[in-house]
Amino acid sequence: RLGLESQKTVLVTGGGDGFGQLGAIVDATAEELSRTAMTTGRPLQLAVICGRNDKIRKSLETRDWERRYPGLTVVVKGFVTDMETWMAASDVLLTKAGPGTIAEAAALGLPVILTGFLPGQERGNVLHVLEKNFGALCKRPNNAARTVADWLKDPKRLDQMSHNALESAK
Repeated sequence: RLGLESQKTVLVTGGGDGFGQLGAIVDATAEELSRTAMTTGRPLQLAVICGRNDKIRKSLETRDWERRYPGLTVVVKGFVTDMETWMAASDVLLTKAGPGTIAEAAALGLPVILTGFLPGQERGNVLHVLEKNFGALCKRPNNAARTVADWLKDPKRLDQMSHNALESAK
């Protein structure tokens, strides 16, 4: 229904307004996932939800992803009303540290890489994810990309983080 393949999927979102370093995060993640797919022989998938940021959505939609990043399928969407479905179909989430998104990810057992947070009001969200061991904070796009690739190469670690996320949701 979402147009996704049945393979490991990384979901990247910049929130409802699609702000932050979304383009740089997508570029770094696509490059790293393509490299991982080519070395492991297992195709990977990147789903990008741009929110209301039509400029970045249009820019990403026009790319020749298959030629540029072999082994990687990329799906780009604007604002969606079924984010929980996208999250349920994913194996890892890269996002800013919004409380609703983190709570939804935890309830779904979805490990998260937090790519940024609003100082003050979202700091506690970051601490929660780190203390409960179901994610990481990676402010630099390249660090986020390497972290997600490392997690996908380690299924036991990913399963443990998923379990930790579910436990934290309780």
